[in-house]
Amino acid sequence: MSTSGVLHSDADIRREIAEKSNLWLDVAQSWLSAPFEKDRLTLKGIQIYCLLLLARQVHRKGADLIWISMGSLTRMAMQMGLHQDPSSLGNMSLWQTEIRRRLWYTVLEMNIQAALDSGMTPMINESDYNTLPPSIIGDTDLDAVSNEICRDTTPPRTQRSFQYLLASSFSLRLRAARVINSLQEEPSYDQVLKLSQELAFTCRAAVEETAHSVSGDQPALGSQFAYSFCSHLLNRFLLCLHFRYAIQATKNPIYAHSHRVCLDVALDMVSLLDDELYGRLLVNGGGMFRDIITRGAMVIHLELNAEKETNISILAKERARARQEPLLKDARRVVQYAKDRLCLGETNVKGYIFLRMATAQTEAMLDGLPVEQAMRVATLESLEECETILNGMSANLRKDSVKCSFEAWGYNGDMSSPVLDDNFDFFANDGFDYEGLDSFYFQNLEDLSRF
Repeated sequence: MSTSGVLHSDADIRREIAEKSNLWLDVAQSWLSAPFEKDRLTLKGIQIYCLLLLARQVHRKGADLIWISMGSLTRMAMQMGLHQDPSSLGNMSLWQTEIRRRLWYTVLEMNIQAALDSGMTPMINESDYNTLPPSIIGDTDLDAVSNEICRDTTPPRTQRSFQYLLASSFSLRLRAARVINSLQEEPSYDQVLKLSQELAFTCRAAVEETAHSVSGDQPALGSQFAYSFCSHLLNRFLLCLHFRYAIQATKNPIYAHSHRVCLDVALDMVSLLDDELYGRLLVNGGGMFRDIITRGAMVIHLELNAEKETNISILAKERARARQEPLLKDARRVVQYAKDRLCLGETNVKGYIFLRMATAQTEAMLDGLPVEQAMRVATLESLEECETILNGMSANLRKDSVKCSFEAWGYNGDMSSPVLDDNFDFFANDGFDYEGLDSFYFQNLEDLSRF
């Protein structure tokens, strides 16, 4: 519920789940970290750990430190033997085989995404595991076909595994992550271009598959949300791979291709805000869901503020202004996105203030107005807005703060013993109204909670 609460159609329920999620995540973390952790080395324990780390990013709860926790999760999964293909572990049913493979590739996917966000190298090599990718069978079809078909039989095209599409490009993205975050090896630009070409082709194929699934008569992946999620998770590798070269393109035209690639990806990411459901996740989330206001916004403003000829006619300037208007519209959209994040609990105001200043600078340059004055006005206005938002946030915390009683969770003062092993009756006594949970709330859980 914490992981997917931001997807609910009712804003009041989203707010209520967000308030309670802090406690829920703390309890889940305490349960996983308690002594006798061997009791947690189960498939359910791994599933809970994956959902916990995803929920932390959704609710910006230590989202920038996920890479640290991923080390523990990866080692837990390997301790359980998930890095070994089930075919070498004795006789298993198709269902058991698929669950183990999907869990392992969930861990791999979360690992590589966290490495990309933290600027660290992935904590796994391809030589460290031999687990085969999950089958093409979708989760909802798995139970139905587990007793009827073998792994190599192609199932009817009613639903395809979202994770299958991600796994097909994992090896290539693992290479890209190592190139992006390497501290010692500096690849040649030709090598970067070759890797980029392979990565773009693979990512495009996966995204087109999801697009076909969404638009088909019988959607295989189920929703626009799947397309947006897949596009985001894959294309951000292209953005990170070319980003350093795109910055240099302002002085060295040899890197113009990188600038063009980064700009296209950045605009694609901004367009994800048009997906109402996925947009809720982007506005609320931290970690890997913050690309738009970091690298994406910088690339857009880099394009808007590129050096232009000054000795041109007034009509030529007007035409140039008209050509830049669509890009400027996207820049304003990002500014509004950053402000929306503040209204939903983001406390770091620097990103919003910077974007307001950058947009004001661009508009003043294009309109021939004093740049410094425009930036000064935008800075003061954004500071006042941030002060108002933070004051309101502080007042709401004082007024509506949830008084957490650990006794209601079965906590007896001894953190050495797990408190959530058996009794989950506390959900019924926590004052949460479950009647408001509509069926639409649950439709996208497969895409979000299982990579």
